[in-house]
Amino acid sequence: MGGLPAIQLFCAGILTVTYSLLYAVWAKRTRRTVLSFGIVAVLILASCYWAQTRIYVFEYLYTVISILLITSPTPQAIWWTVPLQVAWINSHPSAIIGIFLVGIWFVTKTWSQSHSIKKFSVPVILVIGANLLSPIGVRAYLKFAEEAFGEHPSRTNIFEWLSPFSPTVSSQHLASWFFGSCIVFALVLARQFISSDKTRSANILLPLALTFFSLAIGCARHIPLFYFALGSLLICAGESALRDRSNLFASNKRWIVHLISCLLVVLIATKVMIYGYAYGNAERHFAFGIDTHKFPDKAIEIIKTSKIESNIFSDYDTGAYFLYRMYPDYKVYIDGARLDEVYGEDAFLRYMQIGNDQQVINEEISKYDIRAFLVPLPPTESEVVQLYKFLSSDPLWGLAYFDDTSMLFVRRDEASRKGLPVFSYLSPFMGADRIIKTKPDGGTTLEKDFEIGEAINPNSIAFLTMKTRFLKTIGQTDLATQTARRMVTLCKEIDPSKVCRETARRQLIGMGQYALARELQ
Repeated sequence: MGGLPAIQLFCAGILTVTYSLLYAVWAKRTRRTVLSFGIVAVLILASCYWAQTRIYVFEYLYTVISILLITSPTPQAIWWTVPLQVAWINSHPSAIIGIFLVGIWFVTKTWSQSHSIKKFSVPVILVIGANLLSPIGVRAYLKFAEEAFGEHPSRTNIFEWLSPFSPTVSSQHLASWFFGSCIVFALVLARQFISSDKTRSANILLPLALTFFSLAIGCARHIPLFYFALGSLLICAGESALRDRSNLFASNKRWIVHLISCLLVVLIATKVMIYGYAYGNAERHFAFGIDTHKFPDKAIEIIKTSKIESNIFSDYDTGAYFLYRMYPDYKVYIDGARLDEVYGEDAFLRYMQIGNDQQVINEEISKYDIRAFLVPLPPTESEVVQLYKFLSSDPLWGLAYFDDTSMLFVRRDEASRKGLPVFSYLSPFMGADRIIKTKPDGGTTLEKDFEIGEAINPNSIAFLTMKTRFLKTIGQTDLATQTARRMVTLCKEIDPSKVCRETARRQLIGMGQYALARELQ
């Protein structure tokens, strides 16, 4: 109803409620406001990578509520896990976590009160039965078993399903925070188990943190869940350590409380700002909408205006954006949804083969009557690289458009019917000098290709770079310099983003245009 901005605000609100609940409840229980605030603030910093507009925000909210319910000093609080489980199973497929959490509560309760097994088993039975109140009914338990023990091909190809100790996840800057958390967790465990108070070692937060730690070391997706349990444990451990130091923040030293709070707020803001500048267009990172530097915005506009008939292939990474922009006029070949539920394992394996087997490509083209391919640029995934090689070498297909994010290949007969021009030789992976040397009419044909490019999208760093190199190759130095200056104007007046400036500077330096590159510093 509110479009993408409303979705982003909604997800941001879910995350805000999640961390606010964690802070507010533990601050009230322990009466350690500053301690609770500080630990939750650090948790936000550690898990800010996961603060995205994605459906797993439900999982985080429900997990925190469950942790607070199973650790509540009020015995009746456990009954609220039943309606919570009903909401969970109808919101996100991670509802199996709710059963595990109540199971941990049951084990810790009956460990020291074995005579009350029947009493404590009723909430567990009701929580398990609550999963029947969903559209999938009994099949929910099969999904749980698949989640816990099954292996889907997507989990071997998507970094967040891998261990945080793997090199792929380490490159995403998740491992450093997780390593530090592991060290802190080890210290807390050591303190709890050597404590003279034996009941403290049997605290429900210990098996809870150990369970989520076991999940997190095997799958990076569970790292925030481990933080929720670890944060709760740290707050309780800190409250215990400060139990005999109640005068630490006496009324005459309240300025210390405010100072620490202010420093933490500044730390959070700094971290989030640095994250925004490091991982995307800072001007758009805090705004609403889509960062068109990462998605095929212009290519989709061409598809819409040319009204290409039949189906269009889009890869795994751009499929969601394609679906967002094109449905219901076009269906999507694949996207990043839960593949086992939406497309099935066979379809995903088929997608993985499409770039490695020319026979599979031809079969898919024939089966779905595919007349256009939307391929990301640069094509990083192996299957997309092979697909690009096939399309660029097959005379039936022509490159109709490319920019800094995507390439659009169209069947030449379809492009002819729709009056959509295609490039003869121009390609983002073949330099103008090579084309001129290898093609007998390379120079003349490239001039026509650049005219086509100027008419379609003259404001592309990739296109302007190729045109500058072409003009320099054929000896038109002055025109080459003018075209290179257009790159500077583009980044200053039309697209003054960090992504545009860095891309243009890199290309200008590569072409020897050092003076123009310095203007973009």
